[in-house]
Amino acid sequence: MNVARAALASVLSLALLVAAQGARPSTLAEVFVCPPCGAECHFTTYPKTGNCGVCGMGLVPLASVPQVGVLLYPRVALPTSLLTLSLFAGSNEVRAFCVADTTEPLRLFDTLEVRPQFAFAEAPPLDVLVVPDGFGAWDDPLLVEWVKNAAEHARFVLAVSGGSVVLARAGFLAQERVPGHGYLLRRAKELAPELVFDETIAWRRSGKFFLARDTESALDATLGILQELAGEESAKRTAEEFGRTWKPAAK
Repeated sequence: MNVARAALASVLSLALLVAAQGARPSTLAEVFVCPPCGAECHFTTYPKTGNCGVCGMGLVPLASVPQVGVLLYPRVALPTSLLTLSLFAGSNEVRAFCVADTTEPLRLFDTLEVRPQFAFAEAPPLDVLVVPDGFGAWDDPLLVEWVKNAAEHARFVLAVSGGSVVLARAGFLAQERVPGHGYLLRRAKELAPELVFDETIAWRRSGKFFLARDTESALDATLGILQELAGEESAKRTAEEFGRTWKPAAK
C-alpha cells in the first residue's frame, strides 16, 4: 500500500510542480468569484467580471481572495480540523475549504462523513495551509508530498499538535521548539526526533509557521493568522462572534 502511495506521491509532485508554473496570478486572475459575504456563494466561479448571481455583490478576481485549505484524512482530529475551518469561514475574509486525496466522501474517525471540495491535484494555490491534529498522516507519502508542496508556497501554515510531525516529515521545522502534549511527548523520538516538543507553550509563531498545542490554542493561532490577512479589527470581530476573548499577537 505504501509503495503504491509513494509512486503516486512522485506523480503528484511532478503534477504540482507543473501546475505551480503560472498558477498565480494569471490563471486565477482570469477566474472571478463573489467575495466572502456569508451568503454561501463564493464557490461559484465566473469567467468574467460582473455581479454574483446569488447575492448581487460585485465579483472580484479569485486571486485576490485568500485561499485557506484544511487538510482532511480518515484519522484527522475532528475538533482541530472543523473548528479551525469554522473560524476561518466565519470571518468572511477568506475562501475556506477542505482538501484531501479524494473528493469522494471521507468518514472521519468513523463519526462524520464529509466530501472535501478539492482533491490534492485540483486544489488552488493556498495562502494558508492548515494541518490539523490526527493519527497516521505522517506515514502517508502521498499526503506528506502534497503538504510539502503546499507549505512551500503558502503564506502561512498552521499545524496543530501532530500536524507538526507531518511538517517535519515534509522537511520543515528541524530543531524547532514545537508545542505538544500527550502522545507527542511520549513518542517524540520515534515520530519526529528533529523536533523539540514543549508542553508549556500554547502556541507560537516561527516565521510563516503557526504552531499550536491543542484545539484551544489552535483557535488563537487561527485568529493570529486572520490578523495578518485582514487586520486586527477583523480578528477581534471574529473572536467575539465565536464567544472568545482575544488579544492581538505581539509584533
